[in-house]
Amino acid sequence: MTDRLKLILLSVLLLAAIIITYSNHWQNAFHFDDSHAVQNNVYIQNIDNIPLFFKDASTFSSKPSNASYRPIVSTTLALDYYLGKGLNPVYFHLSTFILFLLQGVLMFFFFVKMLNAVSANTPNKFISLFAVAFYMLHPSLAETVNYIIARSDSISTLFVVLAFVVYQYSAASRRYYLYLIPVFIGALAKPTTIMFAPMLIVYHILFEQKKDLFAVAKMEWKKLLFIAVPSFIIVLVAYFFIKRMEVSWTPGGYSFFNYFITQPFILVHYISQFFVPTQLSADTDWSPFQSLAEPKAIIGFLFLGAMIFSIFYLSRFQKWRPVAFGLAWFLLALVPTALVPLAEVMNDHRLFYPYVGLSIAVMWAIYLLFENYLKKVPSPVQFAVLLLLLCGYSYGTYQRNEVWRTEETLWKDVSIKSPKNGRGLMNYGLVFMGRGSYDTASYYYTKALEYCPNYSFLHVNIAVLKSSVGDKQGAEEYLKKGIAAGSGEAGNYYFYARFLKDNGRQSEAIDNLYRCIRLVDARMDARYMLIPLLYEQNRLEELKIVAERTLELSPGDATAAAYLKMANTGKSKLQVEEEASVNYKTPEEFLNLSLMYYNAADYPKCISAAQKALALKPDYAEAYNNICSANNAMGKFAEGAKACEAALKIKPGYSLAQGNLKWATDNLKK
Repeated sequence: MTDRLKLILLSVLLLAAIIITYSNHWQNAFHFDDSHAVQNNVYIQNIDNIPLFFKDASTFSSKPSNASYRPIVSTTLALDYYLGKGLNPVYFHLSTFILFLLQGVLMFFFFVKMLNAVSANTPNKFISLFAVAFYMLHPSLAETVNYIIARSDSISTLFVVLAFVVYQYSAASRRYYLYLIPVFIGALAKPTTIMFAPMLIVYHILFEQKKDLFAVAKMEWKKLLFIAVPSFIIVLVAYFFIKRMEVSWTPGGYSFFNYFITQPFILVHYISQFFVPTQLSADTDWSPFQSLAEPKAIIGFLFLGAMIFSIFYLSRFQKWRPVAFGLAWFLLALVPTALVPLAEVMNDHRLFYPYVGLSIAVMWAIYLLFENYLKKVPSPVQFAVLLLLLCGYSYGTYQRNEVWRTEETLWKDVSIKSPKNGRGLMNYGLVFMGRGSYDTASYYYTKALEYCPNYSFLHVNIAVLKSSVGDKQGAEEYLKKGIAAGSGEAGNYYFYARFLKDNGRQSEAIDNLYRCIRLVDARMDARYMLIPLLYEQNRLEELKIVAERTLELSPGDATAAAYLKMANTGKSKLQVEEEASVNYKTPEEFLNLSLMYYNAADYPKCISAAQKALALKPDYAEAYNNICSANNAMGKFAEGAKACEAALKIKPGYSLAQGNLKWATDNLKK
């Protein structure tokens, strides 16, 4: 078998391995920041908003503090929403996965060219393929591939690798600096691409000038400047353009000093997770160090110094320069998240970018180890060892996919791996509250309070829990605590408004809903609560303004359009719906009209609308149930019983129909 055929066969096997490894992730749920950047982001629901993404950073998220300027990311999300006809996770995962595979292909060509520059007589294509395999199958990468909004990391990394490949393989691109175009595009997904400039300088010195990093006096400075100056101009233009476009984004709440002195020790964790990725967590409980004198801070800076020394020292030896460059890539890729105090001191999904360099550094080091010190080990044994490692990585990735499957599996894992993370404990408690396990939810909320006593969302969720068990006074107290701790969070006002509405305090609810949409104009759930409240309060002029703005945000929105018509004509919702029914085409529309007639005590029309639904969908159990309910309300229990029996024949165990049938039969016995 020729080397070319072996390479093709191994590439096909690697592709199959990647697909199999990620075969269990397609239906994985939306998580964490997906809630405000994807699920509740009205802007991605209309593909016509794509030009707006490039003009207005607020379209990236429904939370102003998270409204970073990432129009490329929003564009891909809008396309996923359009192709999937809604929030279908398969389409969102598919686009991320395709980009992931494309990056793997580009990494192969990137690595081959780099290795050829230092050693043309080694099996560079096979070494590069194994480096790509280690990267693509690594469990740490699952943290980014599964986390939909983290595609900002994958897209930006893809474009950095693309820029290097264009630079390496196209003389025209170097002459006209065309390789900088992908860098600027990638920055519109995440500004970490700006580290391309220093990475390119290191690459140019090591592989084109063939100098070591100590040889400052021997460097060809004119050539270096022709490379460095345009690159830095582009990345600085990109950076300041992005900063200018971002109006309300805030990085986090830590002091720069405390955040910064923590980052070197985080390098130790990141390196350890490359070799033994057993402590991956979607939301860690790490906190910043308070002093440089802390043992872990000292260890971190010693480790950082050792890495920098290794990069410079290894650059002296031609064959070890890929290792030096890979380590330099790793450190440089982490610089942006080390210098900007983000809300979390570390995240495992940040490893997507730096592990590109670390993968080739480790794989090339392994090859040199075998070449120089383990020559006597038979090639099949070497191959078997590498294959075993890849199988272990693949299994670990498959298991991480399972962790990301649902909110319950994800936050259970976080609560185990990061037991002092109050946000993680709260989110795990939310899972139990959602299924009515209030005691268990209360247990996790109480634990979360120990670590996050001023976390506004935690107070609001405790309030929701207390409201669910009938403790209205306690609920309102915690809602007010939540607002006091997070007066800039729109969601806090939304939940307080919902509590007020449910307790008959409509005017106060309206006031809080206005506060909510003043903070987040595109908060659609708040608008959907506010619109009917304004109608019920007969505040029609306000209703017109709110409904018109809602239609601007979501053109064609049925709720806003209906209420706007009601405000303009003075007609009731039922009257408006009756007029609209001449254009009905679905059984669901007629069923909804039937229910409205029932609520208005117009039972004959309720039956008529349900029959129209059945004409479109003969096996519609819900329509038969409406006919049963309407007949029962008119005292026609025999007809009601007959309709409910038909509903239960279609849908056995249908609780509403069972209740209505009992109502009918009990009255027939009288």
